[in-house]
Amino acid sequence: MKLIINCKDDMSPIERAKAIMSGKDYDRVPFDPYLGEIKARYIGKSIKNYWLDEENLVSAEIEAFNKYGMDGMCIGPNAIGISEAIGAEICYPENGRPYVKSSAIKNIKDVKYLDVINEKSKGIEKYYNATSRIRSIGDNICPVSVSLSGPLTLASFILGSENFLKSTIKQPEDAYILLSYIFECIKFIVDKFSALDVSFSIADPMASNTVISPRVYKKFAFPFTQKICEYVEKRSGKLPSYHVCGNTKKSWELIKELRIGVFSIDNEIDIFEACNEFSNTHIIAGNVDPLKIICKGSKESIDFAVKQSLMAGKTCGKGFILTPGCNLPLETKDENIEFFLDAGRKHSYIIKNRY
Repeated sequence: MKLIINCKDDMSPIERAKAIMSGKDYDRVPFDPYLGEIKARYIGKSIKNYWLDEENLVSAEIEAFNKYGMDGMCIGPNAIGISEAIGAEICYPENGRPYVKSSAIKNIKDVKYLDVINEKSKGIEKYYNATSRIRSIGDNICPVSVSLSGPLTLASFILGSENFLKSTIKQPEDAYILLSYIFECIKFIVDKFSALDVSFSIADPMASNTVISPRVYKKFAFPFTQKICEYVEKRSGKLPSYHVCGNTKKSWELIKELRIGVFSIDNEIDIFEACNEFSNTHIIAGNVDPLKIICKGSKESIDFAVKQSLMAGKTCGKGFILTPGCNLPLETKDENIEFFLDAGRKHSYIIKNRY
């Protein structure tokens, strides 16, 4: 297996990234279509078989890159993989996204009985080996990242979302203990995978202001997310990226303080407002509607939405990455994904000629 540079591009992802960082000319804006489990269909496997087999994870990543030429590769372990390693029971539908069938603990006090994950924990070897392989295959061509989980989402997977959210109000000290345990588990992932010279991404859907109040974000999400970010930077020498679903506007002042390189925003957020707000702090990634536009939209509507995102992105002083607002729906047609990425190529002049 090997990577093939897309025939529509003039540079590899690493060449492009180096050119952008050094202020030199480059071929197009960086993009990531957030394919998720869609990758399984490129190797003719079910989503269940995709997730449960190391070879399938690697093959699907390579096939997806060779088909679309996105600017990064990533396999896992993410919140599902880490929670499974901790002890949550995960259901893998044949052709649906995996989900937590049973949390690792039912009572927050029982966190004291959980061991910090290690190399023998379920799934860790699979994700590590798969990441190591795509890192080797992508060497000097495409960067590789490792997806972590944000602290609140992982806490919800371990304890159950309702139980965890209640604990932030009724048992705040116990919530801190759980989040401290989670931090130790994430530290293990960072320590182990940093040896591969990869970057890291953090996704925390439960940290959205759509789900929690700004007070809960400030008291619980922010301090532990910052700890993770600082640890990632310390161990890998790179700032992680950060994605939160839904509306995050009420937490923006705190998000500005996070030690992150990229802030990936949901399509609920006004892209122009976000780019203006974070112009001098973070690279912005966003934020075309994955369902209404990319999945169900016409070629013309996709083209228009991409152009609007890039118009906003040209105000981002730290840089801009074209992405959907979240993972694409599984039913998204390949043709529409191509429309999205081709529109990014077509309108890259908006970002390139901003000065």
